[in-house]
Amino acid sequence: ASAEAFGNSVGMLGDFKTGKTYARDQATVIHDFIELGNEWQVLPSDNMLFQDVSDPQFPKHCILPEDPRGQRRRRLAELTITTGGAEAACSKGLSDPLDIKDCVYDILATQDMDMVRAFQNHQLEALPIE
Repeated sequence: ASAEAFGNSVGMLGDFKTGKTYARDQATVIHDFIELGNEWQVLPSDNMLFQDVSDPQFPKHCILPEDPRGQRRRRLAELTITTGGAEAACSKGLSDPLDIKDCVYDILATQDMDMVRAFQNHQLEALPIE
């Protein structure tokens, strides 16, 4: 985005020059993005923006996104599978170092040792048919 193209832009996405995000009145600065989203929710008095009407519609509030730091955050203290355990499982049936590395990563990320089967099945599918 360039100042030449968007330098005078203001509105729902904020002021291009300052980066400030404003309420509909273009005077109140809003720093919280949840509050900003609720402020700019389409109202019955606004023109129809889409062909389909779907929930939520005002006066219902917008659906909030999940907090990336919330309950779904990975808790390192609760890990049950070690790097060594994942490496041992992946090394048994795989020979390609990149496959082993990817396998270990997936097992650690999901904490699911069955992930190794996906890599083993993929390796079997890649074998030439004689």
